Amino acid sequence: MLPSAQKLRNRILKDRYNSIIFEKSRDQGVYLVGGYVRDALRGLSSKDRDYIITKDIENFVDEIREVINGTVVAFKKGEIIRLSLKDGVTFDFSKPAGPIEEDLLKRDFSINAIAWSPFTGIIDPSKGLEDIKKRNIRSLSDENLISDPLRILRAYRFASELNGTIEEGTRKSIKMFHKRIKKASPERITLELFHLLNSGNPVRYLKMALSDGLLTTILSIPEITLGQNIKAISRLGTKLQKLPKKVQIQLEKLFSQNLTYKGLLRLEVLLWRDMPFIADLFPEIKLSNNIIKRIALTYKGMKIFKKEDRLFDIFLISRESTIDVLTLKGRFDLFKEYERFKKIWKKGLLSSLEISQIAKIKGQRIGEVIIQLKRAQYEGKIKSKKDAVKLILNILHNISYQTYYMNKDC
Repeated sequence: MLPSAQKLRNRILKDRYNSIIFEKSRDQGVYLVGGYVRDALRGLSSKDRDYIITKDIENFVDEIREVINGTVVAFKKGEIIRLSLKDGVTFDFSKPAGPIEEDLLKRDFSINAIAWSPFTGIIDPSKGLEDIKKRNIRSLSDENLISDPLRILRAYRFASELNGTIEEGTRKSIKMFHKRIKKASPERITLELFHLLNSGNPVRYLKMALSDGLLTTILSIPEITLGQNIKAISRLGTKLQKLPKKVQIQLEKLFSQNLTYKGLLRLEVLLWRDMPFIADLFPEIKLSNNIIKRIALTYKGMKIFKKEDRLFDIFLISRESTIDVLTLKGRFDLFKEYERFKKIWKKGLLSSLEISQIAKIKGQRIGEVIIQLKRAQYEGKIKSKKDAVKLILNILHNISYQTYYMNKDC
């Protein structure tokens, strides 16, 4: 149920920034529009606000900045001015394309074509309120989809956020124009895809995007493979519920590029192919170095996981992606083993300086010795500094690691 006019007014003006901006506007054509209004109608809050201003933008933004501070960024020769605050809140001020109703009708979907001000109340020329009630994503026109092809992908993201449906005519248009998504920049496509992967239940909408031809266009992965991967994402949901509490808390935190840890796990599954991860194979999306590194390490760990007698190697190769590997494999019983590995890796029986002084070696060779020492400690082969020194001396005398422990066990 949507809020009453008074409740919506109280909800919007309760926000300090909205209250200041409308007070300063003095009923001179300032409207809150788009996603913030949509979310307010649903009882949600948003850090980002879009305003249409019929008065002089530059002077108005300067007036607002005197009160709330922030950094001003101008776009498209003054058509849009952004005011950003240190806490991540942003305000976009733009000029209308004609009368307010006409401007709203040039937007992407009816649910985003709603404006509000304390002086006019709701302005809804395309029956967006009704679509919000029905959780229905309806484009305003084919021309609007074509003018910004990223809107084609946004349909699935908004449907996922509302747990709703995409209107039949809109979906038909998407199927017709889905290849135009390539005209959008990889950075924008990536952001929308990540919004979808972050959402509460993306599986249904990933399936729809796959069925409509959009997902294969974006990811250049065969339809059969993507279908299998989406099914794996569905199974992942059950696994996530079994994670330790401290890991579950981490899932909603941001990792990189506004992608949450939960979204990252879904991305790793979505892009999975039985081969090393190469970001260049996905030209339509732009991944940060942190995400590329994380996925590559996860895939390496997944590859060697078949040999569970090599836990040390799995942990060593996967590194910070080990949690991802264990989660995707459903091996929550190994979390404690990984914690033990991390403690040994952080602080072994001997420090790097002590090893260097004993072995009188540097560089790559000392790194190899450190790995052998930590492996031996993890496997319980050495338990004291005396054992560690003895192992170093045997390594230096070219006695193989395996032979040494065969003799020791005897």
